[in-house]
Amino acid sequence: MAVCLRDAHHAPDDQRWIQSVYPEYIEELTDLSVSNTGVFPLFGEHGPRDAELFARWFRDKQSHPLLILDGTRPVGFALVSRPLLAAPGGPPEYRLADFFIRRVHRRRGIGRVAAGLIFGRFSGRWLITETVGHTEAIAFWRAVIGTYTGARYRERIADGEVHQTFETAPAKRP
Repeated sequence: MAVCLRDAHHAPDDQRWIQSVYPEYIEELTDLSVSNTGVFPLFGEHGPRDAELFARWFRDKQSHPLLILDGTRPVGFALVSRPLLAAPGGPPEYRLADFFIRRVHRRRGIGRVAAGLIFGRFSGRWLITETVGHTEAIAFWRAVIGTYTGARYRERIADGEVHQTFETAPAKRP
């Protein structure tokens, strides 16, 4: 397994792949929203707004869309976003807005390796959130973040979400 990331900002083929599997991601999230809160609407439900979503992903300087590859094969995607108003003089702030590994590629360590690559690429303060009912994601992120940070992270529950915050250091270059 040779997991790597590729920036999808200026890669039309990567952008098309992300858009093609995005409905799978939303379908999984919708299935988790058993209370039908509408937090995760069906993909396509908002018509032109779906196109606006991807326009922001691929053109906004505050977002970093990444294709996750196993060798040369796309297996997932991530969207790292930066808040519009970061603390002046403080370390950069990042939020993992979306993270998806296709179901057929899970339980092989790809997500764990990809998350580590993402954290190493963007050093600063991080926020990861999961819906309280998504126990699989909560367990995954607790394990990944705990290992990556040596258990130096904070967790709280707010507004139906589990929030993990932590800091990453700049990646060491050989």
